[in-house]
Amino acid sequence: MVTALQHGTWMDEEDFKKTCIKEKKKRGDIHQPFYGTWVADFMLRQDAGRFMLGKYLSDKKIQWQRRRRSGMAVAGNTPTANFLTKIGKMQSAGCRLCRIARVARGESADGLADETHGHINSAGCKGMATTVTAAHHSIWRHLYDSMHAAQKPKSKFKFVTLDKESNTSTLWRREEFLRICSKDDLVEKAQDIEVTIPVKKVKRHGTTSIQSLSS
Repeated sequence: MVTALQHGTWMDEEDFKKTCIKEKKKRGDIHQPFYGTWVADFMLRQDAGRFMLGKYLSDKKIQWQRRRRSGMAVAGNTPTANFLTKIGKMQSAGCRLCRIARVARGESADGLADETHGHINSAGCKGMATTVTAAHHSIWRHLYDSMHAAQKPKSKFKFVTLDKESNTSTLWRREEFLRICSKDDLVEKAQDIEVTIPVKKVKRHGTTSIQSLSS
């Protein structure tokens, strides 16, 4: 797309196709569609569990309102202030939930973050932070309990924080962990292992990034 814009060929359909095909030949992916949209790229991304999303969106047993909301999120047309401003239905893209939360605390409503789908579903949104955090904890608890329930008797894994979330600092305050090794020894060993893990190049959307095989 960038190449087509640079060459001024994007207005002519045939020239646009030729430019796309030429660029895809250079990248070695000529067997893929020669142009698409952000949504298509997102949905067709390999090895990223997209089949689960497709399964959800096509499941008629799930309420259509829920499937519609998920579809709108993927397509980028959830009726947030950011989207409504783009199509001329609102004057400001600032988050309305953040504004309400700030005003309630007597704070300034200037410099609001854009109200996007991602923003209102994150703890960064002042109006949704408590709800989003509670949802995160609920999902994690359900996942953790399910893993524990499915554990086989012969498994060598031990779930040590069923009651609450913990990190290395809090775990190593417990005597049972201090008997294994000191916290400093653990950190040093983890660092030694980390530097031996090879990295691989990951190519997505025309860019290349380095990713650890342990991630």
